[in-house]
Amino acid sequence: MNLPFFTYFRTVCPSGKNGVCMLFFLLLIAGGKSQEVKQADKGSVGAVKWRVIGPGGGGGVFLPTISPFDDQLVLTHCDMTGAYISHNGGKDWRIFNLWTVPNDFAFDPVNPNVLYTATHGYQYAEDRGSGMSMLYRSEDKGKHWRIIYPALNEIKKADHLQSLDLLPSQIAVGAWDATIEKVAVDPRNNKKIYLGLAPLKALLVRNKQQEDSGSALLVLSADYGKRWKKIASLPGQHVKAIFPDNMLHPSGEVIVFTDSACVRINEQTGKLTRLPLPVKHLIAIAGGKNSMYIQSAFRYENGKITGGMYVSRDRGKNWVQINSGLLTNLAGNQVPSLSQGLAVCESQPEVAYISTTNPVLSENGAVEKTYCIFKTVNGGESWKPVLLSSGKEYLTHNYKGSWLDHSYGPGWGGSPINLGVAPGNPDICFAGDNGRCYKTTDGGKNWEQVYSRNLPDSTYASNGLDVTTCYGVHFDPFDKNHFFICYTDIGLFHTFNGGAGWSHSITGIPEAWQNTCYDVAFDPKINGRVWSVWANAHDLPREKMFGFFGFGRYAGGVAVSDDDGRTWHKTNTGIPENAICTTILLDTLSNSGTMYVSVFDQGVYKSSDGGKSWEKKNNGLGRNLFAWQVRQNRKGRLFVLLSRGLQAGKIVDGAIYFSDDAAETWKKLPLPAEVNGPHDLLIDPLNGDTMYVSCWPHAAAGQDADGGLIRTEDGGLTWKSVFDKRIRVNAAGMDPTRHRKIFINTFQNAAFQSEDYGETWKRIEGYRFKWGQRVIPDIHHPGMLYLTTYGGSVYYGPVQTARGAFTDIENMPEGWW
Repeated sequence: MNLPFFTYFRTVCPSGKNGVCMLFFLLLIAGGKSQEVKQADKGSVGAVKWRVIGPGGGGGVFLPTISPFDDQLVLTHCDMTGAYISHNGGKDWRIFNLWTVPNDFAFDPVNPNVLYTATHGYQYAEDRGSGMSMLYRSEDKGKHWRIIYPALNEIKKADHLQSLDLLPSQIAVGAWDATIEKVAVDPRNNKKIYLGLAPLKALLVRNKQQEDSGSALLVLSADYGKRWKKIASLPGQHVKAIFPDNMLHPSGEVIVFTDSACVRINEQTGKLTRLPLPVKHLIAIAGGKNSMYIQSAFRYENGKITGGMYVSRDRGKNWVQINSGLLTNLAGNQVPSLSQGLAVCESQPEVAYISTTNPVLSENGAVEKTYCIFKTVNGGESWKPVLLSSGKEYLTHNYKGSWLDHSYGPGWGGSPINLGVAPGNPDICFAGDNGRCYKTTDGGKNWEQVYSRNLPDSTYASNGLDVTTCYGVHFDPFDKNHFFICYTDIGLFHTFNGGAGWSHSITGIPEAWQNTCYDVAFDPKINGRVWSVWANAHDLPREKMFGFFGFGRYAGGVAVSDDDGRTWHKTNTGIPENAICTTILLDTLSNSGTMYVSVFDQGVYKSSDGGKSWEKKNNGLGRNLFAWQVRQNRKGRLFVLLSRGLQAGKIVDGAIYFSDDAAETWKKLPLPAEVNGPHDLLIDPLNGDTMYVSCWPHAAAGQDADGGLIRTEDGGLTWKSVFDKRIRVNAAGMDPTRHRKIFINTFQNAAFQSEDYGETWKRIEGYRFKWGQRVIPDIHHPGMLYLTTYGGSVYYGPVQTARGAFTDIENMPEGWW
């Protein structure tokens, strides 16, 4: 917030001295540590742990995996680096972070305390340094994790790994240039661990090293992960399943499914024997004992539906098509679509679950989607639906939901992406879709959500399964217990009781806008009046959001509320309907009702009549109109930060402009010549000449450079780099009472604090999330911070913790973070 100090203070520290903030009190009560309340009253917060706050859920939930020893122990993950573990069947979850996105989970078949997680080696082109796929093991049911692949005693590079565009083989001796897709443990010998790896194509191409990059690999450790060896190159590029086959072949054989083949492999010789498949391409494979199920695409060919489900009851020698019950009530020549929603009970493989999306005819003859979970209890001879929903209702009337279902209906999450059935109990099955996680404990007769708590006052609270990207936390200047969280995908939430319960704040917002609320601003003079800006283009300003055809297909705008955000109405006159509005600024220095909005790819809009009408104000701006932030210093000077982006596939440098005539004209603010990725602008509210720009690096000679944090003390005439240029710094924050104290949140697993205007830094201990977003100091409780994330909601916790506070990984090299 770049406001005069008094206004800033009122914004984040409303009047009234009512003692400990309700949020802080409730967080401590939830931890059951009354001593911490006493410490907090004295200003000591060292014992307080980091927590995630919000309504829960909200994003894709993948690969629910249940322990064979304890059906209350469940693992799952999202696609934004978070992993989650529950020890009570999904009632509560703990988020943990293993550096990159998880790809697979496995439980040791002998030792109930041992768990494995394999993580992805490559995500997005802009996310450098992520070529290193890793295998982690926990020996205490998920409390602590250790890297067991690659071998850390043979690493070549241990400093700033995430800032370097390196292949795994360039990082660690013996590492394959591939990403782990599957992990399996031999049930007869739990020292034998199998890994299925896929080539890191994008990273290999970028490094111009494509030798032997076209096929998947099978890798084995026979000594509990101390040493690894390649067993075979595999036909296909992706590993779908690994079945150790030593029950029937004690000499050591394994069956591996890829996306296009099934092979039996001799572990000693590496000899491959191809087994027949009924289809050319596989979506998912699962099995138990001697039964294996294949999920393949349905196709309408020559008047018949082909593909779909197959089962083998002789370890892959023969296959039988098993679509009975899956193809009823389809519309014309339409066929069901499948994700990877297939789960087979290991101990009773005649029981399996599958998810489909079926096109059916509505009453008016239109084709509509039905979201389905089917179950078989006879090995696929017949399938029966156990959960059916349309876009608006649950047709089977056997689902208990939460806020996402109440706000959007069942169609928002779609059919499950993945299913997971308890290995020892076929009645327990978890489902994860594009926003929710839910389960059945009675074989599909009834389902209930496990992503949020429904509270008696009709609000909601997270149970730890938070899968959301956040842009800000915004405090009501008239009510210390009322504040907002701005979200991607799920819009806007607010609380009136200090965070104990959350309500969806989208009533009155046009449906086409509701995906993302980028910013909120309270009117400091009118109690209850709040402004917000919206768009259905999410995740900006990430490079992956820049399509070749620009942003004209999106919709968004400005909304205002006069009842604290309970209801909204649009106030968009003069702003195009396809606007992507990313920040809103109220000019509190004048009494003219002047406001400014940044519109991505369209520049700056101004209102001089309190938001009733808007006018474009781009005079002096260059061809880059990716307006990301509008800020103002205490003297009234305006700034607009334009994000680095792409136009027609070519990089357009980011920039910052300023205006001294209320946006009538703009002039370019000189930045260091090498900086082209400004990402956030922080202005000292007392001294407007002091500013901090958070920067994203750009590729230079194969290495990221010119990121970090830069500072000016003369209004931008000169700049000094005050943080490592190789780091993607997302945003900075300032302690409102001690302006020498600066905080930053990075896109590289860490947040930092400085006590001397950025001259020196130390990591904020106890917090780890791969993709950090912003940092907001809690003025109600000095020493407490809100850290928003790209995928893990909002972390709330203390700046000062015990040095070396545990962050999930016991043996992570320090330079890797």
